[in-house]
Amino acid sequence: MRIGVLASVLAFFVWAGLAHGEEPKEDPAARKARIAAAREALAKAKADFDDRVNKAIERGAAWLKGQQRKDGSYPGFSDDLGPRQYNIMEGGVQALVVLTLAHCGVDPKDPAIKKGMQAALKNYGVAQKNGKPTIYVAATLIMALDALHRPKPKKGQEVGPRFDRYGNPIPGKKTKGKPCKYPSSAKSMIKRLVKFIVSNQESSGGWRYPGNPLQAPEGDTDLSNTQYAMLALDTASRCGIDIPPETWIKAAGYLIRTQETDGIDTPVWLENEAWEPGTKLERFLEATQARARGWAYMPGGTELPTGSMTCAGVTCLALAKERLWVKQKLDAKLRKRIDKALIDGLAWLSEYFTVQDNPTPGGASMWHYYYLYGLERTGVKVGTRWIGKNDWYRVGGEYLLSAQEKHGGWAEAASMDKPADKTESAITQTCFALLFLRRSTRAPEIPTVMPPIVTPEGGGAPKDGR
Repeated sequence: MRIGVLASVLAFFVWAGLAHGEEPKEDPAARKARIAAAREALAKAKADFDDRVNKAIERGAAWLKGQQRKDGSYPGFSDDLGPRQYNIMEGGVQALVVLTLAHCGVDPKDPAIKKGMQAALKNYGVAQKNGKPTIYVAATLIMALDALHRPKPKKGQEVGPRFDRYGNPIPGKKTKGKPCKYPSSAKSMIKRLVKFIVSNQESSGGWRYPGNPLQAPEGDTDLSNTQYAMLALDTASRCGIDIPPETWIKAAGYLIRTQETDGIDTPVWLENEAWEPGTKLERFLEATQARARGWAYMPGGTELPTGSMTCAGVTCLALAKERLWVKQKLDAKLRKRIDKALIDGLAWLSEYFTVQDNPTPGGASMWHYYYLYGLERTGVKVGTRWIGKNDWYRVGGEYLLSAQEKHGGWAEAASMDKPADKTESAITQTCFALLFLRRSTRAPEIPTVMPPIVTPEGGGAPKDGR
């Protein structure tokens, strides 16, 4: 697992002698043996954790497959409606299950996958016929089609960026293998869905539900659907489907404007490069202070910031920064604004970090597993193992392992004696849990999108940190 948390400043601490701390004098051989024993214990614990995660994924995927009905669909939002009624979010649920099964390693030729995709596409067709397709459905379809049809690179032919951890080109390094290409049928469908999403971006830079009769009157955008739109566009663009730079620039502006304008001072922690297990060295060092500024579901209202929406804000800014950098359209001014928003967004997640619930300071918490899946996307897209001092994947994984039911799935939120929405069904909860455990989000093309930091002493990042 890569450790990419603000790595550019570590060399400064080592150079300044601040990273090493003081340890009592002891026999070098005894110290070496103690460190080796501690490393062995950590390796065993990780191997046990990995084994339990893999078994949980197998059980969860098997349970999901077992919920499929004869027509290929899964229990969804339309189940409690009449025979001629339709929920415009339905196709997204069906695509979400296909996406999850594909990431869990189910063969694309498996009947459950084939029938599930047919059901998802049928639902999308119904939505088109009724003039009410949604961003959520289009986005989940793109991600599901990508998960099924993106060619798997052969060993030694992985298509990867030739950038260092700060996003700078590595001299003499060339990308291996061939560019990603979808089968013609999948590419045609994805291009149509991409066009729909791009054309429905609001002038503010965000997205909402076109044609949705339930659209809230207080705004034309929401961060949840903006997140799905940007995840889908990023997915398509990584496989050669062009997205106009203006789409990313507008989205970045929207995200920067809708973040909280102020917040409490929060330490930014770095993992001590000199730390060794079994020693008394501090594992984390305070690099600087940031302002913990989160995001709410809708801009301009009275809603409180939440963990799920702050994850969405950080993830989407990382996506916009990466896409614009790859297109060589990221100017210095916008990059600086994005970097500041990223640092402060991560500071919010650090300040209020928990995996026991969706953190909502001062308000009722809902959409817990949606938050956990958002935490996975944030950790992967930012390239960090740590949120503050928290190993987000390990502690989140342990929570989900403890919450998995005997049959292999995860329970609907309403059964947990807490505020819940009907969208938090056992199907969606299980999908989000599995997508987290599977670490389903693809790593960024630029290995680390985190910006360098200036230390409290006034020193900057080392020269090679840019």
